[in-house]
Amino acid sequence: MTWQQEIDEAVYLERERANAAERRADEAKSRADEAKRRADEAESRADRYEKILREHGLL
Repeated sequence: MTWQQEIDEAVYLERERANAAERRADEAKSRADEAKRRADEAESRADRYEKILREHGLL
């Protein structure tokens, strides 16, 4: 293997590592976005229930 081939291989491997890291970061962001969406829905439900209870004088 020539030095140029070694350099090309090293560059290729480093790019693959960077791409894998970027995919993991994107997946983590997607999971965080989904968790935020679920939390917002839960908060919205809690607000609706609180409003209903207050309207009926139970709070």
